[in-house]
Amino acid sequence: MYQGIILEGISGSGKTEVLQALLHHPLLNTLSAASRLILTEHHTQRVLELQEQRRRLQPEDHIALLEELTSFIEGCAARTLGRGWNENQLASHDLFFLLERFHLTHVFRFPHMKWDHVKEVDQRLKPLGTILCLLTVDAETLEKRLFSRQHTCWLQYLKQYGDTPAAIVDTFMKRQEEARRLSQSSCLPILEINTSSKTASTVAQQIITTLSLPAVEKYSNEI
Repeated sequence: MYQGIILEGISGSGKTEVLQALLHHPLLNTLSAASRLILTEHHTQRVLELQEQRRRLQPEDHIALLEELTSFIEGCAARTLGRGWNENQLASHDLFFLLERFHLTHVFRFPHMKWDHVKEVDQRLKPLGTILCLLTVDAETLEKRLFSRQHTCWLQYLKQYGDTPAAIVDTFMKRQEEARRLSQSSCLPILEINTSSKTASTVAQQIITTLSLPAVEKYSNEI
């Protein structure tokens, strides 16, 4: 069984809505894990925004954040194993974690980042029972989602990616293709889901169903 989920995808792919749907899914609350770690994008990537705005963001900053969070999860797992419990006891005391945005975002979102910068983190996540869920979206649906938010700050943010809605969508779609390419370099099991015609609850159900499967070397299911 998988012990952790990483939710990846471009803006407008539905990550935040799916994360909320997962948290409210009744089956998630029946997991045997004694502890649950839930980190949204605000702690997995957006804590670096001030450095980005000041143009001081370097690969070392991304790597330090990713390693800090990965090391914490590894430490929890190591301490559990160090108690000498048998396998049945471990099953009910494992840590379950759910991360919104992680190492893929740190690469496809920032031109100064390369896969080699996060490759080690990717490899360290595998023994922790992690599944990588990549949410994708069609261009037409993406445009509707991006511009359904009429907040001034959000619309101003989008302008940096193009002068027209079509240009902005094109920029994000190119990012999505990069995310898909990067996912193929990962050693983690991959679950790719197109959310264009699905509700957040439907996507959450698909993820929960996969979560209960035995962990495998490479799981790929594009839906």
